[in-house]
Amino acid sequence: MYKLQQLAQLVGGRIHGDSALEIEAVRPLEAAQPGDLTLAEGRKNRERLESCPASAVIVPPGVTFPTKTLLEVARPKLAFAQILEYVHRTPFRAQGISPLSAVGKDCRIPPEVSIYPFASLGERVTIGLRVTVFSGVRIGDGCAIGDDVVLHPNVVLYPGVRLGNRVVIHGGTVIGADGFGYVFDGSRQVKIPQTGTVVIDDDVEIGANSCVDRGTFGPTVIEKGVKLDNHVHIAHNCRVGSNTIMVAQVGISGSVSIGRNCIFAGHSGVVDHVTIGDDVKVMMKSGVSKDVPPKSSVSGQPAMDHRQAMRIESITRRLPEIYEEWKQLKKRMKEGGS
Repeated sequence: MYKLQQLAQLVGGRIHGDSALEIEAVRPLEAAQPGDLTLAEGRKNRERLESCPASAVIVPPGVTFPTKTLLEVARPKLAFAQILEYVHRTPFRAQGISPLSAVGKDCRIPPEVSIYPFASLGERVTIGLRVTVFSGVRIGDGCAIGDDVVLHPNVVLYPGVRLGNRVVIHGGTVIGADGFGYVFDGSRQVKIPQTGTVVIDDDVEIGANSCVDRGTFGPTVIEKGVKLDNHVHIAHNCRVGSNTIMVAQVGISGSVSIGRNCIFAGHSGVVDHVTIGDDVKVMMKSGVSKDVPPKSSVSGQPAMDHRQAMRIESITRRLPEIYEEWKQLKKRMKEGGS
């Protein structure tokens, strides 16, 4: 259990009600039970508080509810996430190196690690403190891994990949496979050797079954705090700016430069050699084919300013009606001319 006062201090919140309240769990509004802390951010959720049995509720400033203990914070959803992380954190406990794992020559591995059965490490691998390598992981020759990294089952790191601190990579993801580069000589596709690597900075999390390809020359770079969903593909020689988020099925072609704090919605894509500025939002299923300036929102195929795309979409939906009006007008003009 956790004292509500303890959780309030964690997120810098203010309690209205019983600060000594003991919290058993943190759950969403529809699943909350007595003893739970929940979140009521939007107006509709706050209207449901009367029937919610939760003992305490995270709310924005200005909300009152006499029968509930309230934890008031400036950003309720952020506080909810921080408290969830705190409550569900799992302290690291080193399991050591399993005798059923395979470790190559000249590796540097501290004792404070957990390397599970059937993990495989190549030669000259460097691993930091409190690293967890689950079963089925393959780490290639010469890889360097920072502190507090978690590699979930069946992750593959090709040779020479570098991971920063607190990186989390989920199952089935491949980091450092060859970039997709070929030249047609008139009779067959000639492969361009991919001689670079991948560098992933601190606090990056990559979902399951995603791919980040190595550079043709030099590295593909994923900067600090980037979050990639499942089934995301980053091609060779891209640079993804810090704190950028990409939702499932995003595809980024080769040599694309992406700024900081961008958001790519599901199934969006970018053609090669495009530069995207900071704080850009790319809407769902958009196809970016040219450079995008900072602080833009784009949508459509090809992607354009989101407001312009919405105007075009609005007119497109009216095309059948506009066509009928045009036919009637054409008919009247023809009748008037005769």
